[in-house]
Amino acid sequence: MNYKWEDSQKSCQIELLTPEEFQRLYAEKFPRSFKGNELEQIRFCKADRFYQRVSGTFSIPRKKDPSAEKIRFGYYLLEDTLIFIENNGEVRRILDEMQGYQMTDITSASLLLFDFMEYLIKDDMLYLQQYEEKLTQMEEMLLDGELKDFNRSLLEVRKDLSALSAYYEQLSDVGETLQQNAAELGDEQDKFLFGLYYERAERLYAMVQNLKEYSMQLREMHQTQIDIRQNEIMKILTVVTTIFMPLTLIAGWYGMNFKNMPELDAKYGYIVVSAICLAIVAVEVWIFRKKKWFE
Repeated sequence: MNYKWEDSQKSCQIELLTPEEFQRLYAEKFPRSFKGNELEQIRFCKADRFYQRVSGTFSIPRKKDPSAEKIRFGYYLLEDTLIFIENNGEVRRILDEMQGYQMTDITSASLLLFDFMEYLIKDDMLYLQQYEEKLTQMEEMLLDGELKDFNRSLLEVRKDLSALSAYYEQLSDVGETLQQNAAELGDEQDKFLFGLYYERAERLYAMVQNLKEYSMQLREMHQTQIDIRQNEIMKILTVVTTIFMPLTLIAGWYGMNFKNMPELDAKYGYIVVSAICLAIVAVEVWIFRKKKWFE
């Protein structure tokens, strides 16, 4: 399938091919054929420079779930043709969405690739702001003491951010490679545009890194709150243990039941010992309050 953009100076086109079609049409011309299940094994966005052409792959996270299955396809960039190799029609869907979005005057296949790559990240700054808002909401929940499923929610966000971080870093490398390629060919317009793309991908990468750092701070805050709660529990247990320790000593002392212990036969022995125990508890409580151990 071909997409064509006509220009007063020059015409160029996009070819959408399956690996089998690419193998049939271009196997002898290009060293990499994307045959078999090679498309499913793509893990990176990259660009490799050859003589008068660029070859590479894309592995694009889906916005609904960046850490899940990615959109994978290969490409070849020629002087007047941009070839995409795919199996599942995802590139065709993206190109259909791009109709009317054209940003540059298409005079070369490299500008077709630039528009395509620019479309992939056109709203990504707003998209990343959604993650920032989500992390802010999680921070508010954390401050309100709502810790249920916090670790799981934070883990899902961190997985998405890790996938996006790798994606933008790879896109910046692709932009830099294409900028160098344009510089070697002496195409100043392509060099300038791909330089801008490289910088934009770098900004997106930096924003994701800031979000990852924010998520790390939230995880540390969560752990701090857990530690504070555990300390409060230990504090309560310590106070209770301290209060009952003298009483336990008294109970053990009079529980020996020696024959000549005078208190056992005393008329008011029970009342006196009970009063002593209450007095000890009262003194301990007064000391704890004075030292602000109950706060």
